[in-house]
Amino acid sequence: MKTNSRPDFRTLFAGQAALPDSEVDLPRAALYIAGEEYPNLDVDHYLERLNEMAAGARSLTANNASGETLARTLNRYLFDQEGFSGNAGDYYNPQNSFLNRVMETGIGIPITLSVLYLGLARRLGLACHGVGMPGHFLVKIQELDLYMDPFHGGQLLSAADCRRLAGNLFGPSLEWDERFLSPTPGKTILVRMLNNLRLIYSHHRDWSRLVGVLERMLLFDQANLALHRDLALCHVTQGDVDAAVRSLEGLISASTSEGDVATARNLIQSILRKG
Repeated sequence: MKTNSRPDFRTLFAGQAALPDSEVDLPRAALYIAGEEYPNLDVDHYLERLNEMAAGARSLTANNASGETLARTLNRYLFDQEGFSGNAGDYYNPQNSFLNRVMETGIGIPITLSVLYLGLARRLGLACHGVGMPGHFLVKIQELDLYMDPFHGGQLLSAADCRRLAGNLFGPSLEWDERFLSPTPGKTILVRMLNNLRLIYSHHRDWSRLVGVLERMLLFDQANLALHRDLALCHVTQGDVDAAVRSLEGLISASTSEGDVATARNLIQSILRKG
């Protein structure tokens, strides 16, 4: 008898995390992130929807359209015709970080909208990459030598515009660095998506969801003291001392830093004393 079983989204995501950056399928991995919130999520359905959207954009251009024409057409298709935009009214809603919900509602935050755009661009053969500026995520469209802001309706920006945008976000406290406009690797994009959820769940003291986020972040950096410490504190808050100790023991096994190992040992002793 055939049985229906839910996908193991954690294992699927770990598979993406283990790939070289050039082989990471960003929309697929983003849907795996969403899968832990939506355990019945049909990943293939949303990937097929991406294929349909890419075909819709391509149908608006000639077969031999230049990269510049294709880029501008994709912008018109996604932001004007399909109406995707930034969720300025409810920016910190965790739904904005789940690609399936962004595709359903048409609203999201910069990084999730960028992942959507990058997935479409890849299907169209359009050369683009993510740009993880401080506080805001953009897409570099190579054919235009411009940066696209998906949160603001696909607005096209020059490098000087990006610098002004960063200044508006942070003021004089941020010293501009041209490296802010460097390409952001695929796995770094995934970590940044998870970190957005980390901040949201921390703010709402949603410890069970925060545990899942931290565990996935650790797939990319097993020796990260801050992640292990936060994970241990989440477990302690939930009354699971054994899990807290196991997390810190994981750092001790993975780290080559004597200082971090000593800190982890001290934290274990402190947790056990408090019981």
